[in-house]
Amino acid sequence: MTVVDVLVLLLIVAFTSVSGINDGGNLIGTYLSSSRLRPVVVVTLLLTSILAGPLIFGTRVSHTIAVEIVDFQVAGHVVLMLSLLGAVLTLLVTWYLSIPTSTTLALAGAMVGAVLADGHLNWVHWSGILKVLVGLVGSVVIGFGVAFVVTALLWMAMRRYPHIGFGGARAQVLTVIFQGLAYGANDQEKAIGLTALFFLLVSHGTHYHVTPWAIVLPWFFWMVGFFTGGLRIAKTVSGHIFRLRPMQAVSTQLSAAVTVASAALLGFPVSTTQTTDGSLFGTGTALHPYQVRWVTVTKFIKVWLLTLPLAIVMGALAMGVNRLVHSF
Repeated sequence: MTVVDVLVLLLIVAFTSVSGINDGGNLIGTYLSSSRLRPVVVVTLLLTSILAGPLIFGTRVSHTIAVEIVDFQVAGHVVLMLSLLGAVLTLLVTWYLSIPTSTTLALAGAMVGAVLADGHLNWVHWSGILKVLVGLVGSVVIGFGVAFVVTALLWMAMRRYPHIGFGGARAQVLTVIFQGLAYGANDQEKAIGLTALFFLLVSHGTHYHVTPWAIVLPWFFWMVGFFTGGLRIAKTVSGHIFRLRPMQAVSTQLSAAVTVASAALLGFPVSTTQTTDGSLFGTGTALHPYQVRWVTVTKFIKVWLLTLPLAIVMGALAMGVNRLVHSF
């Protein structure tokens, strides 16, 4: 491998680890608001199901990320390296500010920024960009709607059958498994797609495919990030929209998982952060709209709108510095 190949690999590891910090915190944030499950149980179920997600739901999202946004087989290793650098810088800035963000927007934006700064607009697949944007916006709207309906139905069911315990530990076990599977089949596949793309470029292959190593390696480095700083993000998310009771947590988690898993089956990359937030808003609105902290909602929306342009700038900046260095 060349020096550029090694740098690409290290940046994939960095991107995956930072994703573990950001997304891991968001995944367990709603569970911290409920005392039904111990954190060690949540973490164990979550990590196991994330690994199984791509095996059950397929790897369509990884193909979208690796092939359908930028033609890296033409653009080459250097553009991929600078795109990853821009994405990692974007995630680090938002993580430093303790702000949940979208790894999808960070990655796609940095890819576009690096390519545009390199002056090769024809390398960008705009249909892929549209697919990313539709998935991201749709996940928030659908997550809100699904959570609103699910919460209303669960509330009616609890009033009619209070002995069942819809917010009990068993229900939360099922939702954490489902949410982990959905995450593994969608958000985690960004790292899987990058790893599979790296293997493709290094081997000078012609056809994109996902090997077992492309699934296991990102999962391992995601865990490293998760245990390093995921709890910090979790504390930011947990309780900042409204306080969750067990049934409300189940509703939010189930709704987010349904939305993310459905998007994965269709190959739409979405943000578990955004989807979970949308589901939280839906749950809160269905129960007590006056208790939803809409100031925090507005803050999240501003963050989402900031991530894409910030990532484009970071990708373009990385490419600009690279070209400046090579001009001397």
